[in-house]
Amino acid sequence: MPILEKISQPLQARHWTDSIPLEYHYTAGVAGEEFRRELKENGRFLASKCAKCKNTYVPARMFCPSCFIEMKETRTLEGPGYVYSFTTVNRNRTGDAAEPVTLALVKFDGAKGGIVHRLDSSDSVTFGMKVVPVLKGPSERTGALTDIISFKPA
Repeated sequence: MPILEKISQPLQARHWTDSIPLEYHYTAGVAGEEFRRELKENGRFLASKCAKCKNTYVPARMFCPSCFIEMKETRTLEGPGYVYSFTTVNRNRTGDAAEPVTLALVKFDGAKGGIVHRLDSSDSVTFGMKVVPVLKGPSERTGALTDIISFKPA
């Protein structure tokens, strides 16, 4: 039966009843790898800056989402971030969690974007609260966002 032929009876449809094994490797891309390398080696967040619109983005990106030009200029973020939004979750995938977890979108002054991660202090979180990252030790870091243990109040 040709692909474009109209099926008049559902039993004529062909389908696959087995599984199709897929193998893939996720990469963070060029800018993402630079961001992860800076986090692993120096414990800092890398941001990229657009030469045309002057916007700064965190995490670092290769192309400006506004201008669509390649961003080659990078800088590390100095100073604390701030809680832009947060939520407290008391369940995990298997049911009730042992203790509630607070997740937040942490933004940084002068940069668009941010990092979604766990907060240390769930009882006194406020919007705009200044926070700093708590990182694993230099020998334990792998260059992943899990190198950030959490963010704590500054």
